[in-house]
Amino acid sequence: MSEDTASSPSSAFVELLEVLTVGLPFCAFKLLFGSVLLTRVPVLGALFIALGAADVVVNVVNVVGLVARRRRMLEACTLSLITRVVRRRSRVAFTWQELGTSVDVLLSMGIVAAMIALGYIGTLSPPLLACWNAAVIFNVLGAGVARFGHSLHEHLLRRR
Repeated sequence: MSEDTASSPSSAFVELLEVLTVGLPFCAFKLLFGSVLLTRVPVLGALFIALGAADVVVNVVNVVGLVARRRRMLEACTLSLITRVVRRRSRVAFTWQELGTSVDVLLSMGIVAAMIALGYIGTLSPPLLACWNAAVIFNVLGAGVARFGHSLHEHLLRRR
């Protein structure tokens, strides 16, 4: 949703749920992967930590906006903000935002796959592993709730 579009209370709740179950877990994936990479590939690790930290700021601003004003104040993630800024002046600006968000989803899922495939999950300390597990649980449950909510919404619309 763009920053100049108001949303209804129910859509604000859905967007808040998205931030909590997608946005913040994706931040955790980037931060934890970056921390693991610091000892292996320090520059890449620092980049993931910087991206994860920037995403934390974006998501916290959006949580505040959704609670206080019932709308997001920023794009969904840092990559979406970057693509919005660098996009060419075109009538299809939304596709640039969508590109940034899509790259972020691909990157985050790639991080999860890499952490599993490379056995890096086993290198996390118990507190960091608990954070990783919480992020995965929130993200998986959030995807399920979102899909169910969409199906229920479609079903109710068709009954009218």
